[in-house]
Amino acid sequence: MKRDAVLHTLRNHEAELKKLGVERLYLFGSVSRDEAEAHSDIDLFFDFNDPKFSLIELISVQNHLSHLLQNPADVMTRGSLHPALRAGIEQSALQVF
Repeated sequence: MKRDAVLHTLRNHEAELKKLGVERLYLFGSVSRDEAEAHSDIDLFFDFNDPKFSLIELISVQNHLSHLLQNPADVMTRGSLHPALRAGIEQSALQVF
């Protein structure tokens, strides 16, 4: 999926994603660089706005994003980014909203 199509789709669904607890959403990886191939998943991380956000909500967000994008989405919270990779991912990520 092309970067611009992903960004457009996600931005059009910002309100419903915020209702699921997504405060800020970021795109990274091959799709953000517009280098994705047909088999590429869509890498996203987000900041959440509820201190009680749990694994159940994370799975709900991931399923919702995969459904919206009609592609597998690899979704994580900012806090779950691997410490050794976090700075590079944050630097290269595109803020969706």
